[in-house]
Amino acid sequence: MNLYLYRLGDSTPLLEIKDVASYTADAVVTESGETYEPLAEDCELSSVPECTETLRADWRKRCPSQETRLEELEELVAGLMFGGEGE
Repeated sequence: MNLYLYRLGDSTPLLEIKDVASYTADAVVTESGETYEPLAEDCELSSVPECTETLRADWRKRCPSQETRLEELEELVAGLMFGGEGE
């Protein structure tokens, strides 16, 4: 699979990464073992050259960090104990 790295708000790829074996929100690894990391925060990945996908954002939604999970759990517990925010 080929992935295209592009700057948010732009539709022109900055870089085409060929033969991608895997990717996360922070790194791309090719089948030959070449690693592209860290990826700039203002960049996104797409599998189409028109840069219409947000693969990094989608990955973060599917695989939230431990910090994000703890924040969500704290909000849930606070909501159960105190009836939600602002009350």
